[in-house]
Amino acid sequence: MRTIIFLFSFLVSSGSLFAEGTDSLACQNYKTGEFYILNGTDTCFITRTKTRQKERCNNSDTEYELIVIWLSDKKYLLRDMNYNPSTKPQKMRKDILMTIMEVESDRYIVHIKGEGQKKRILTVYCNK
Repeated sequence: MRTIIFLFSFLVSSGSLFAEGTDSLACQNYKTGEFYILNGTDTCFITRTKTRQKERCNNSDTEYELIVIWLSDKKYLLRDMNYNPSTKPQKMRKDILMTIMEVESDRYIVHIKGEGQKKRILTVYCNK
């Protein structure tokens, strides 16, 4: 599955995901908005609505669009945009479960769990 796994596999496999954030209070609304992740020399940008998430990195011309399914206030699934519920099982094998563990004024910490992947912790920074 090209879409959902590409960006997060790339991001969580790197050890350089933590860096200083901004002065924003934008992370109080982590369900929608604009966010970014620092990955070594690359910055990856996330734009999220209640049901969709778009991702792109500076070092890539490709933009990915994912389905966002909120399971609870701080838990959501990222699913491939090409998922068709009429022809596939309820939960896709490559879904990524995101659990927000901590919310600060300029970032939030998320636990990432996907089938066949190691559990990881990721810091997502919030744009002003």
